[in-house]
Amino acid sequence: MNWKLRTGKFLFKYRSFTPVPLIIFIVLFFRPMTHPKYDLQIILVGFFLMVLGEVIRVFSVGFSFPGTSGRENFLRAENLNISGIYSIVRNPLYVGNIFIYTGILITYSNIYALLVFDLILILQYYFIIKSEENFLFDTYGSEYIKYKDSVNSIIPNFRNYCKPENPFDKVKVILKENDSVFNSFVIFGTLLLYKEYIAAGNIVNKKLYFIYFGILIILYIFIKLLKKHYFRNQTRIE
Repeated sequence: MNWKLRTGKFLFKYRSFTPVPLIIFIVLFFRPMTHPKYDLQIILVGFFLMVLGEVIRVFSVGFSFPGTSGRENFLRAENLNISGIYSIVRNPLYVGNIFIYTGILITYSNIYALLVFDLILILQYYFIIKSEENFLFDTYGSEYIKYKDSVNSIIPNFRNYCKPENPFDKVKVILKENDSVFNSFVIFGTLLLYKEYIAAGNIVNKKLYFIYFGILIILYIFIKLLKKHYFRNQTRIE
């Protein structure tokens, strides 16, 4: 195994955690910027891109085959996803993440922070995708090569679209995507709060942030209880 594949396998294992030190790095070394005339528009654009990224992830997970699109720290592909959103782009989850963090960093409003973060994120995905492609070739051979040759890695081509083979699995989305959604909204709100503090010297909209984070925490606890109830019922059925 060459160094690119080893690097990709290592980064794949920790892909859910690598954005956290990157965000900390951004906060430590890049000051958020304010543009009083356009701040609201910038925040709305950033929020829209973040939500768009989450929607892409939801569709990717919801229509995927069992044993794929998971959050495991090892390479796994019990089936090959080639329909639905996977017929448009081979790595929709990573495309979704790029939109999510681009939206968050647009809200932060420091162009250098945005460029550095996206550059490192895309570089990480380059190695991860190399490792995944090698694994999928070993697993599916010519079937994967045919798919790879017809669908782009991260640049969508909507002309290739074909209807999903699976029905949308709402339970799978709730079970797998709740942490991703929660983390994205928490990071978004925290950086926005920090940006306001740097600009004004204090938190002007304290009640708004209290409501925002309060709703997030309540929803997070509710979904965790829902998951616990679901797994308890599954154990009883088995």
